[in-house]
Amino acid sequence: MGIFSSDITGIDIGASAVKIIRMSGGAQPKLLAAGIVELAPEGTVNGGVGAQLRELQVKKIVGRKNIVTLLPGKDITIRSLTLPKMPESELREAVRWEAKRHISYPLDAALVEYLINGERREGTVDKLDILMVAAEQKTVLEHLVPFQEADIEVAAVDANALALRNVLHLRERPSEENSLVVDMGAGKTEINIFKGGVLRFSRCVESGGIDMTRAIADRTGMGIEEAETFKQSLDVRPGAPENEAIAALWGRLDILLMEIRRSVEYYKTTAREKTVTRTVLTGGVALTQGIKEYFSASLEGPVELDHPFADLAVKKDLLDQYGPQALRFSAAVGLALRKA
Repeated sequence: MGIFSSDITGIDIGASAVKIIRMSGGAQPKLLAAGIVELAPEGTVNGGVGAQLRELQVKKIVGRKNIVTLLPGKDITIRSLTLPKMPESELREAVRWEAKRHISYPLDAALVEYLINGERREGTVDKLDILMVAAEQKTVLEHLVPFQEADIEVAAVDANALALRNVLHLRERPSEENSLVVDMGAGKTEINIFKGGVLRFSRCVESGGIDMTRAIADRTGMGIEEAETFKQSLDVRPGAPENEAIAALWGRLDILLMEIRRSVEYYKTTAREKTVTRTVLTGGVALTQGIKEYFSASLEGPVELDHPFADLAVKKDLLDQYGPQALRFSAAVGLALRKA
């Protein structure tokens, strides 16, 4: 049995919006409530994020307990480690010392957690495959400020990549294929590769939908708000009629695709893998018309859009209201699927 015994609320505070999902468990998880608070370009909202969270709790969109939130990839260090098998008490300390090699802040300022992904034997030595996750304590505390302002107690803080893993697990049984999951948000893009249901690679690129909007504004002379609205009407599929806005958006997408291809090649080289079988796109940028076709022209294997609501029991009114924006809720759904 997991740490949560009733419904769970997943809250994803991003650069452009706060996404909230409240669900109950069971053979088929049930979507109880959903909400979204749009943020201004500078990441603010009238009355503050904390006040909005409190109001959503009063409206029963945010639950009274079992609140889970996440840190974006730019605030987290995720590494795959291989360590000799050892008692748990020694393993925790060994992982902390390994973390020291990968973080830029003092170890005593770090929060370090780990998952054991598997065990194998090399020669005469039993070894553990470890996923290490580290964050600076100061960053975590800063992220929790809106919840403190709302008098909401957070039960757990997770990594965005691990939340997306939960959605992937819900949709399908883990396979030995390499699945690339690209989460394209307003302020960042996270590139994650999973194999056998295990996170094998994670990288954050600090570029997303906001940069694309600015590129359109710079190219066309539009204001930021006008460029954002216009961006949502564009179709980027190859062969679409080209204009200045489309050209600007293609330029930013091409830079992002270059970073994705570099990440895949690095993973294949270091993990000795031959191919990435397919790509799953999620996040607000994945709502761009024609993006699946545009990415398909540059990435190996089929490209598909995530469907975070597909395997949930969802009432028609919630599906009608939030279904068209479901790609923005993938991480929040993954948080609400957390079991331990």
